[in-house]
Amino acid sequence: MTTHTINSTPTIKFPNTASIDISQGLKHCNNNKALYFKVLNNFVKRYRNIDLNEIHIDDLARTLHSLKGLSLTLGMITLAEILSELEVAFHSTKINSFSLELEHISQSIMNLQ
Repeated sequence: MTTHTINSTPTIKFPNTASIDISQGLKHCNNNKALYFKVLNNFVKRYRNIDLNEIHIDDLARTLHSLKGLSLTLGMITLAEILSELEVAFHSTKINSFSLELEHISQSIMNLQ
């Protein structure tokens, strides 16, 4: 844990891990350590048990994008990179699905002639 004292308020402890760039996260919170600490804890409460496989396909792209942005804001660079790759893979899959379905429909219509 990395500790920071905020004036005369209690010391706030941040995780000491390469997975979180505390200085970047603090920068995005205007160096407000209490705010950053609160946002980090809210992130864990909200997303700790998220299962992307259970998210409806219509909501998945938005969820991935939102998580990526929040991760970057909080200084979770590696997590944001993984989410970015997932986002690209999701869109590639959808494009491929679209192309396959369009081809199927086109063939079905052309077979009527």
